[in-house]
Amino acid sequence: MKETIHTSLQTLSLIAVIGLLAWYFIGSGVPTHTLFTWMILLLIVTEIASLILIGGSFPESYTSLKVGIIAALFILLGIKNMLPSFFIPLTITLMALNFLYNFYTSSKRKKGGYKRRRKSLRN
Repeated sequence: MKETIHTSLQTLSLIAVIGLLAWYFIGSGVPTHTLFTWMILLLIVTEIASLILIGGSFPESYTSLKVGIIAALFILLGIKNMLPSFFIPLTITLMALNFLYNFYTSSKRKKGGYKRRRKSLRN
């Protein structure tokens, strides 16, 4: 059940990003920076929901990387004002890293090779 929730959230975020890009290219007068800001906010909400719903079933490395991605997305919102020329390339790079890692972990989890360690109860 949790794998389908995880895959559904990933697919939903990917469809939303593709939809926003289609909206930009088809006929909107929205500036690129505004579009990428909406994409970042959408990804932040999706990643936080993903961590809340399925964070306990994935390994600690997954949780740490996802927290890092969420922090990087918040940092990108600050970079938008300070270094606007780096904003779009960094955003595209982070989104690509996020989506590649999401689908990598989903496929690895389906094969059974991506499990959370059991805590030992040593005295």
